[in-house]
Amino acid sequence: MVHQVTRFSDAFSAWENWNLTNFDSKSECLLAFKQALQQVEPELASVVSYHIEQASALLAETHQLIGPTGETNELYTAGRGVALVIQDSSQEQATYAVMAQLTAALISGNSVILCSDDTEFSQALESAYVQSSLPTNLVQFAALDAYHQLLDSDVRSVGYVGNPEVERSINRQLAKRSGAIVNLTSETDLVSIPVAHDPHLVLRFITERTRTINITAVGGNATLLELGAETH
Repeated sequence: MVHQVTRFSDAFSAWENWNLTNFDSKSECLLAFKQALQQVEPELASVVSYHIEQASALLAETHQLIGPTGETNELYTAGRGVALVIQDSSQEQATYAVMAQLTAALISGNSVILCSDDTEFSQALESAYVQSSLPTNLVQFAALDAYHQLLDSDVRSVGYVGNPEVERSINRQLAKRSGAIVNLTSETDLVSIPVAHDPHLVLRFITERTRTINITAVGGNATLLELGAETH
């Protein structure tokens, strides 16, 4: 249990800096990861490319909102925190689904703990991760059964690839937790893997934020801020 607490703590520390990294820099790091993966698993590398491209269209730009009193309002996205991705199948299609969830979680600003007993797959990912420019501890690797303890940590997103029975069990466990609501993204159709092909998958791993700067004191329309009439 102590080992899992340390693993979560390291992933959380890595997330804090990664979440403040701009989208272009995150994209460059993941492209380096993709290039390293290309040497050993080209089909998995193509999954990384796909979700980076989709994320670029959805997350790269900050949106300007209306400022009725002269202020600036910006809508942007951020990662939720530590994402736990659980691989409960070693089928070839399952590895594609895991790769999609892992990429979506990272590019949207989360750190990831991957729980898997697929040794060959995990070793390929870890090797590519070490060769890439992704920060230390941003991606953690653990055995499949470690997810039971990690679900009790303050993970903010959970991805699951496997069968419907375990999916329901995880969902019930998450529902019993106190604190922040945790989103569960699951892939149980391991034939067509629809979630892995979803161009909006990254949106399941983000939170929306707004940034407001009040500029009325330096030239905005201060009359719009007036409270009451002159006689008050």
